Amino acid sequence: MSTPAPVYSDACLPFSLEGRDIRGRIVRLDDTISKVLDTHKLPREISHELGEVMVLAAMLGSMLKYEGILTVQIRGDRGVNFLVADFATAGEGSGVIRAYAQYDPDKWTAPEEDTLAVLMGDKGHMLITIDQGKFMDRYQGIVALEGETLSEAAVEYFQSSEQLPSRVRIVCERGADGKWSGAAIMIQHLARNTDLERIRTREDAEEAEHWQNACVLMDSVTDKELLDGSLSLQDLLFRLFHEGGVRVFDPVPMANGCRCSEDKLRQVLANFSADDLKHMADDDGLITMTCEFCKSEHRFELKKLFN
Repeated sequence: MSTPAPVYSDACLPFSLEGRDIRGRIVRLDDTISKVLDTHKLPREISHELGEVMVLAAMLGSMLKYEGILTVQIRGDRGVNFLVADFATAGEGSGVIRAYAQYDPDKWTAPEEDTLAVLMGDKGHMLITIDQGKFMDRYQGIVALEGETLSEAAVEYFQSSEQLPSRVRIVCERGADGKWSGAAIMIQHLARNTDLERIRTREDAEEAEHWQNACVLMDSVTDKELLDGSLSLQDLLFRLFHEGGVRVFDPVPMANGCRCSEDKLRQVLANFSADDLKHMADDDGLITMTCEFCKSEHRFELKKLFN
């Protein structure tokens, strides 16, 4: 058997702990996240949280079993209206990520505390939407941002949507070179198949000890290790879980990608009346539309829209 190539960044690596009903995922984004945040030129606090949302979308999106799109959206009632990132399957076990934030620059003031809860306000909430087309019904889950961090919100989402004990750690930082990077690691205790097994699991001290030990080991990882681009994800997992054994599976490579297109934008414009289109056009008879995700501009000649 050939040895799998080490994975360093812009990928998610699924894994399981040997002899224990625990699975997990670890993801690191470097160029993928930095390109998006550099494009949007947001305040540092918003960039930091949007980067974490991208990491979470990448980790959750890598779990899609069929072709589809997973979207993570954080809505707030304070300085930031929303943060959104989505992951779309791209064939051959890979995916593309995009993201953007909406806020009012004229009303923006940097918060005293750099936390998601402070940034999004008292009524902030997280929505996760999964659209896998004809394969499955569209799903949307929502949880309130009751904790301080996105990691806490993710744990609450898993608890409410899957009823699985979960541990999540998400980080995002800008390095001394000005480049952003983000990472996350997650472990989950798998549900059993029958009511009898679930009852036995709750009463099984050994299973509980396995889970607690795994949580302690995962919590021991530092932000520096998670973000260290010179440390492969396989080596990092081995550092954490080598005593009991850890098995890794095929990685899910990730890249930047936007789904905007002239055809889709033409469909949007087709919903407007002729008078509305004339008001939207400039003196040269051009309508310019800018994609909020990738900031690319698309221009349409007004006369051609009426053909």
